[in-house]
Amino acid sequence: MLKAIIIIVLVVGAIVGGLLTLRNSGRAGVPSEDVLKRATKHARELDAEDKDEEGRSGK
Repeated sequence: MLKAIIIIVLVVGAIVGGLLTLRNSGRAGVPSEDVLKRATKHARELDAEDKDEEGRSGK
């Protein structure tokens, strides 16, 4: 009986630990808001340059 309780506690602990790890690492690859804003601004600038070049080349 004691062995069963110990095994159950260990399994529950492993599951809870795994879930906490997943929760904390879920946003690890997401850049900060500032980086996203700079990337959006840079993309708009490049798009404006491309449109300007198309206008000059007569396309």
